Amino acid sequence: MSRNRKPLPHVEQIERMKRYLRRLRTELRHRYDEFFAATKGRRDCPFEVSVRSRQLDSARQAVALAEACLTELRRQEAMFYAPFKPGDRVVVEYADKGTLQTRGPYLVTDVEPGRKAGYSYQVVELTRAGTIHKRRWPHSLDPTDRITIRKSEQKANDEGEWEATYYRECAKFSRELSFQRGQLDLFEPVKGMFGSAQSYRRRDRMPS
Repeated sequence: MSRNRKPLPHVEQIERMKRYLRRLRTELRHRYDEFFAATKGRRDCPFEVSVRSRQLDSARQAVALAEACLTELRRQEAMFYAPFKPGDRVVVEYADKGTLQTRGPYLVTDVEPGRKAGYSYQVVELTRAGTIHKRRWPHSLDPTDRITIRKSEQKANDEGEWEATYYRECAKFSRELSFQRGQLDLFEPVKGMFGSAQSYRRRDRMPS
C-alpha cells in the first residue's frame, strides 16, 4: 500500500498506538470471556468452539503485533533524538581519581529508549583495525552526568567500514518501513508451542 500522506510526529504516533493497544487488549479479554463461556459446560457446539478459538488466536496476534509496533515507534523516537546513530564510532570519557580515562572505541549498533537520557546506545567494542571485536558481547551504554560520549576519530579498514554501513542502512531501513510507511512485514512472528504467533520481533533487514 503506497502512502502519500505525511506521518504524524513521534509523540502523536506513540499516543495513538497506546490507545489502540488498550482497545485491542480489551477486545482480547472479551474474546477470552466468550470462549470460556462457550466451553464451560459438559456439552458444546464444536463448530462454535472452533470459530471462537480462531477469533481468540487472531485477537492475541493483533495485540502482539500492536505491542511490537509501539516498541518500534519508541525506538524510532529514541534514535531520532540521540546525538549518535547506528554506524557511528564513539569513545567514552570519564574521570577516575582526578584522571581522565577513555574507553572504546565502540560501534553503535542500535539505539533504544533509556530511562535517564531518553535513549540508550547498544554498542560493541572495536579492534584497532576498526572492526567489531569478535570476542566482545554487545552491551548498553547509557549517557550519564559522569561520562562523556564523543565521536571517535579512529579510522577503519574496508571490513570496518562495511560493518558501520550495515548498521547505518538497517536503521534507515527500519525508519522508512515503521515511522514513515507502517509496513507490518517489518516484523516476523515468534511462534509459540501451539504454532500461533506469541510475539513479533523486528527484522534487521528484509529478505532480498
